[in-house]
Amino acid sequence: MNKLMDKLQTMLMPLANKISTIKLLSALGATFQILLPVIMIGSFACLGAFLDIPAWQTFVGNTGLAMVFMYMQSLTLSIITLYIAFVLPYQYASKLGMSPLPSAISTFMTFLILTPTELYTNIPTTWLGFPGLFTCIIVTVLVVRLHKVMEDKGLYIHMPDGVPPMVEESFKALLSTVVCAVAAIIISTLMAKTSFGCVHQVIYSFIQTPLQGFGLSFPSYLVMQILCTLFMFCGIHGNAILSIFTPLTMAASEQNLAAMAAGQPLPNIIIDSFSVLCQPGGIGGTFGLAFMMAFLAKSKRMKTLGRMSIIPAIFGINEPLLFGIPIMLNPLLFIPYVLNPIVCTSISYCSIALGITPRLNGTAVNWTMPQIVSGFLAQGIPTAILQIILILITAAIWYPFFKMVDRQICQEENGN
Repeated sequence: MNKLMDKLQTMLMPLANKISTIKLLSALGATFQILLPVIMIGSFACLGAFLDIPAWQTFVGNTGLAMVFMYMQSLTLSIITLYIAFVLPYQYASKLGMSPLPSAISTFMTFLILTPTELYTNIPTTWLGFPGLFTCIIVTVLVVRLHKVMEDKGLYIHMPDGVPPMVEESFKALLSTVVCAVAAIIISTLMAKTSFGCVHQVIYSFIQTPLQGFGLSFPSYLVMQILCTLFMFCGIHGNAILSIFTPLTMAASEQNLAAMAAGQPLPNIIIDSFSVLCQPGGIGGTFGLAFMMAFLAKSKRMKTLGRMSIIPAIFGINEPLLFGIPIMLNPLLFIPYVLNPIVCTSISYCSIALGITPRLNGTAVNWTMPQIVSGFLAQGIPTAILQIILILITAAIWYPFFKMVDRQICQEENGN
């Protein structure tokens, strides 16, 4: 087992270090965290407007709340890429060590130029939602990198000493912003003459749609969950892996919300809130372990640690267990720690695919939402019941290994 641990570290550490150095992924993760309030307001507003319960629909219809909810959703989740088009380049430029505001404004402008508009009338929201997300990411990389290259090579308007910093930054970004604007206008004009109509449609057809089909497949998602767990076991946070999938799962969530609003079947099994079913109690599915330690442990150390860990575990935080037992790099606990997410992800996917549990509606559910409550918010009572079943299954998987470690610690305490 120790040889296996050494091999895991040898294999995973270079990969994890490589991924952690990708600044765009780090910026993506930070962007979605910053925009989480907007995403949650929009998704819950959509749920409030279109929740398929006759009594509720009568209530929101008679009180006018339905229109209020729809208005909130239309200005948050339906145009979420518009928010991302500013926050993402700001974060990305900051991580590249640049002044972030000029890059963010330039990217925002370029994205809008590439987006089809009705002159002096309106900007259709088709590409301002998740369908335009990958265009936004690509534009962010190109624009911010162009600003970086031109700044590093000194290709900007140099101002004399004594000019206020704000003015100096504006003129420093002027030349690169003009280049972005001209390039975007040329591309937009040329694309308008093709059958695609705009660059958004090209990227959506040839990049975003295939990536969603691959990334949201069961095998790909399962591999992602396994890699996150292995990274955490080796002491490396799995956020870098999660950030790769976040644009795909968020877009799938928006598709499910749109289908629910239109009264159509929900298209996607794996969406953003699907993750609340995969790792109950935190990465490794440690919710049941915390309760067993608190109430079944015979060793003082395990019992005390379990009682300290119950409340964090309810909210999906398991660092007290990860570092306290410890689980991390502990050969005795490697099997249940990695097995639990595999079992939970597989059972959840099969349960939804077979129609035993309904497909998740697309409501954004934060990972810190309490267990069972998160399942209820994701898709009502059936999903909450599925969460309870998964907690019991993970507890059963942990049980023999918990007893083994508890017995070992008891012997150490008695020996001392």
